[in-house]
Amino acid sequence: MVNKNLSTKYFILQALRKSNEPVSGESIALQSGVSRTAVWKAVQALVSSGYGIESLANGYVLQKDLPDSICPWEFGAKENLFCYYGTTDSTMVQARKLVQGIQPGEKLKIVIADKQTRGVGQKGRSWKTTKGSLAFTLVTKSDLPILYSRRTVMACQIALVNVLKKNSGRQFFVRWPNDVWSSEGKVCGVLDELYSSGGICSWQNLGVGINVSSRPSIQKTDSVFKKAEAGIRRKIIGDFITEFDLLKDELASGTENLALHWNILCMDKEKEFRAKDSGVKVKFLGIDSYGSAMVEKDSVCKAIPFGSFSFEKN
Repeated sequence: MVNKNLSTKYFILQALRKSNEPVSGESIALQSGVSRTAVWKAVQALVSSGYGIESLANGYVLQKDLPDSICPWEFGAKENLFCYYGTTDSTMVQARKLVQGIQPGEKLKIVIADKQTRGVGQKGRSWKTTKGSLAFTLVTKSDLPILYSRRTVMACQIALVNVLKKNSGRQFFVRWPNDVWSSEGKVCGVLDELYSSGGICSWQNLGVGINVSSRPSIQKTDSVFKKAEAGIRRKIIGDFITEFDLLKDELASGTENLALHWNILCMDKEKEFRAKDSGVKVKFLGIDSYGSAMVEKDSVCKAIPFGSFSFEKN
């Protein structure tokens, strides 16, 4: 029985990667449930994308693979979630355009690119996308109260920590308001953008940049791997989708569980920092259920919402 969620391109690559002999178009057509003409067109599209597929008298042969490809068909049944760019200015910019056309009932899309020319960070700062890194934007139609918007960022950070630890064996931590760090430096940042009406988020996009196997020439940065194996970027994204999906119910519940989970993964609890704007020293106690920083000064504890306070990170 043919899996309708798997594309012809996926079937072609799986068949060619598994075989040391030429694979006929007829056998691929039978396996994927399409015509031989459709197989031929899909092969041509793959060749145009950079895969080295040679057509012989007795079938197709994969002469040159793209083992680190993050093209949509590489994600199997999740292919329809992806919108791929070889090069773009910013996945956040493209996501902003995409979200307007998402149909009712569609909850999630991912805009992904191999290269960003104008990656965006917090407060309009540029984000440097180094070679082999991951740059993608998670497009969500949340319908959550705007008060819950930071919870989506919290869930994203938690999912990233779990995925990076799983795939590398290293320890990672969340940092307020939107970072993921190793013990050596920042490996990942999350930037959110939302549109709301009547106190409800119509959509919220989460831009994610991960230093997978290289890092920018900036102090206090690190990469997940010193040398990454081929295909690890696909593995990280696939695992991230799964992890984030597991946290979606918790997002809407409004319970303290998400904050408790975040605080366990935080490397800064009970540490003292200086506020960037005033230089005042405060103790960081973690975050509350809505993602506000809980800080203590002169034995007085108060919640500081994101955007109104930041501190110098060590």
